[in-house]
Formats: sequence, structure tokens, C-alpha cells
Amino acid sequence: MLLLMALALDSADPLEQALARFEQLQGYRLELRSEGPGGNQQLRYAYRKPGLVRLDVISPHAGAVLIYSPYSERVRLWPFGLKGPSLSLSPDNLLVKSPRGHRLDKSDVGVLLHSARRLAQLGELRLLGESRLGERLVLQLLARGPAGPGQVARYEIWLDKALLFPVRVISHDARGNLLETVWLERIELDPPFADDVFFP
Repeated sequence: MLLLMALALDSADPLEQALARFEQLQGYRLELRSEGPGGNQQLRYAYRKPGLVRLDVISPHAGAVLIYSPYSERVRLWPFGLKGPSLSLSPDNLLVKSPRGHRLDKSDVGVLLHSARRLAQLGELRLLGESRLGERLVLQLLARGPAGPGQVARYEIWLDKALLFPVRVISHDARGNLLETVWLERIELDPPFADDVFFP
């Protein structure tokens, strides 16, 4: 397995490098902003393997907290913060899906990278170049392939060159319509998580 990881990291494919890096991670946390026709969101996001996810919503429903546990396969929602009442919901419940229909149990960066790789395998993957995004040196990738109506047919991904982690993602459908723009900021890889982060 270590040999496979080393081969992936040595490959010229930045998407494979990013996937190999993600497999090595135990977790991460960041702030996420998304904009698109379905609405805008700003939140704090934490992920720990084997699939624990916590969202602290900054907007539009400030104070709400959502935690997904792969052990129960349920999302617990505190609409008014952790001191208020909570609901236990299926990950496909409309109350806990994003405006674009993203599920909490399929929201981590690994899912994004695998989706981009699937598109590229059916279509193409292009390295558009190296540039700066704010303070970061980034690699800009384009992955595109066939997709159904309203589904992602093209991803533009900006990878932090040092972290091999996405910092911006733009998705379009097969007609070229913008679906969503996402910024990933204040990224911490393998941070120390207190026990009550995912089990408050």
C-alpha cells in the first residue's frame, strides 16, 4: 500500500496526487463559502475518518450545528445551537441537504476528488497551469466528461500546490451553466480534535 501511495505521489497527475494525499489524512477542518443559483452558504466544516462530519453554520442559518456519524448513519441537527433541542435525521432529508442537494455523508474532499476523477476517466483531465490565488501557489485543473441534466459535467479545481488540497472549485453542467463556486479557506490538515467536536 505504501508503494502505491509513493507511486501516486510521484505521478505527473495532480488529481491522483491529491487523492493519495487525502488517503493519508486522518481529518481536516476549514471554513467554506459557496455561491450558486441554489443559494449561498458560509460554514465551518470538520471531518475525521472514518467519516465523521460537523458543520457549524455561519450563514444563512447562523448558529445551526449538524453532525453526521457513520456509526449511526444519521445526521443530528441542532437548529438553534448545541444548547437547544436536536433532531435525528436521515442524510437525504431535505432539512440537512445543501441548496445544491449535497448530502452531509458525501460532503468531504475525497468525494469531490473521486467525482472529478470519474469525470476525467470518461472525458478529459487538463492541467491549465500554475498561478497564485491570494498567498497560495496553486495548480488549476479542469476535469470534464459526460453527465445527465443538472449534474456536474465540468469541474475547475484549484489545488494548493504544497498541501495538494482544493482551495477553490467551480462546477458547471453539460450546457455550461454555473452550478456552484466553492472557496475552502483556513485549512488545517490533521488538526487535534477534542472528543466533544463530533460527540457533543
